[in-house]
Amino acid sequence: MTRKELNLAIFEGTADRVLWQPRLETWISHHRANGTFPERYRDMDNFEIYDALGASVRYAASAGLERYEEPDDIERGSEQHGNHYITTVRTPSGEIRTGHQDIWEDGKLKNRRIVDFPVKTPQDLRVLTDVVERGQFRANLETFQKAADAVGHRAEPTMFLSSSGFTELIKHQCGLPGTYYLLYDHQAAVEEYLEACDRRDDRMIDAAIELPCRIFNLGDHATNEFTPPPILKRYLLPRWQHISDRLHEHGRYVHSHWDGNSVLMLPYLQETRLDAVESLTPEPMGDMTLEQMKEAVQDKMVVLDLIRAIDFLPNFPVNELLDFVKRVIDMFAPKLILGISDEISQVGEIEKVEAISELVDKICGLAE
Repeated sequence: MTRKELNLAIFEGTADRVLWQPRLETWISHHRANGTFPERYRDMDNFEIYDALGASVRYAASAGLERYEEPDDIERGSEQHGNHYITTVRTPSGEIRTGHQDIWEDGKLKNRRIVDFPVKTPQDLRVLTDVVERGQFRANLETFQKAADAVGHRAEPTMFLSSSGFTELIKHQCGLPGTYYLLYDHQAAVEEYLEACDRRDDRMIDAAIELPCRIFNLGDHATNEFTPPPILKRYLLPRWQHISDRLHEHGRYVHSHWDGNSVLMLPYLQETRLDAVESLTPEPMGDMTLEQMKEAVQDKMVVLDLIRAIDFLPNFPVNELLDFVKRVIDMFAPKLILGISDEISQVGEIEKVEAISELVDKICGLAE
C-alpha cells in the first residue's frame, strides 16, 4: 500500500495501520535558508526528505482553487515607514488600515506582526464585508493535477478551504479582545459579516467540488480562548455541520484545525459532523489528556497529529517521546494520521522524526 492509498483508506475506515505524516516545511525552509541542513539532507528537495523518512506529505497538493474578486473595485496599497509596514484596503464602504511591526536580522525580514488591527467599528466591518462579498472562486483542474502528480504516491491531496469568519476576525482583523468588544457592542453588524462569510464558503465549495480532491481542511484554529462553548455553539457548530453535509453529499472528507487549549470544545466534536480533527495538542503543551481526546472522538473520527511539538526540543528525552508515540498509536489506530501538533519548529531535532519513522516501521510498517 502506498502512502497515498493509506491516507485515503484511513478516512474511508478500511485501514489497518498508521500513516506517519509530520509537517516539516517550516523546519526545512529554515535550515535551507540558513545553510544548516544535516549533511545527509543537504542535496535533497522537500519530497526527497519526506521519502528518506518514509513520511507522507499533508498539504503539498493544496492547489487548483483560485480566488478572484468581482466586481473588481477594491483598491489596495502599502507603505513602509522604517520598521512599520502599513497596508490599506479601500472599498465603496470606506478604507481600513493595518499596522505591522517588522523584525529584521542581517538585512532580512524575519517576522511581520500586526500591531494595529484594521477593524474597530461597524463601519470598518462593512469595508471588510465588501471584501468578503466580492470573493469568487473557480476550479483550475490543470493546476490541481500538476500538484497532485508532483506529490504522487506520497499522499492523497488535501486542500485548504477557509477559516471561519469568526476566527479570521480574531487572527487578522480585530484581535481577540477587539473581536469580543465588537461582538458585545455591535452583535448585528458582526453577524451580518459572518453571514457574508458563510455565503463565501458556499461559493468556495461550489468550485472545490469541481476538483477530484477528496480531503479538505478548514484552518479554523479553534481554541478555548478563541471559540469557547457559547461562541462555538452559536457560530462555529452550524458552519461545520453545513460544510460537512455539503462535502459528504459529494463523497468528500473534511477536518478542522483545533490547536492549543481545546478541552472545553471536545464534548462538541461528535456534533460537528466533521470526519476528523487536526492538531489536538496533548498536555502539557495543550490542556487535554489523550484519554479525554479518545473519549471525544471514540472510534468514529480520524485524528491527525497528536505528538507535541515541544517533544522535539533538545531537552525532551527521545525515549520518553517514543513511549508517548506508542501510547498514541495504541489508543487511536487505525483512525490515526500520526503527526506533530502543530509542526516541528526550526530548532526541533530531526533525529527524533527519524526515530519515529523507525518506530512506526517496526510497529506496523511504513507505507511505500
